[in-house]
Amino acid sequence: MKMAGIREVRAKCAGYLGGSEPFLVTKHGKVSGVYIPLESPDRLPDDWRREIGKSLSHYLARLLELKGITERDVGEDFRAFRGSRRRR
Repeated sequence: MKMAGIREVRAKCAGYLGGSEPFLVTKHGKVSGVYIPLESPDRLPDDWRREIGKSLSHYLARLLELKGITERDVGEDFRAFRGSRRRR
């Protein structure tokens, strides 16, 4: 499997992401991520979808907590947004 530093991936993003070969992304010599191209991007396996959703929800929860935003705040913002969308 190919390895590429984060700077190299940034510099040659289109080439790396347009390829069909998986590769490891490194940062300071340590593996930071993995890129795995999908044969059919619209058919992501269910277990991957769950894992991605779980990881994203934990990440977002940490961000909200750091900023002092509560679940109630998010709900109020969402209701206000929906209300503004319905008035259009």
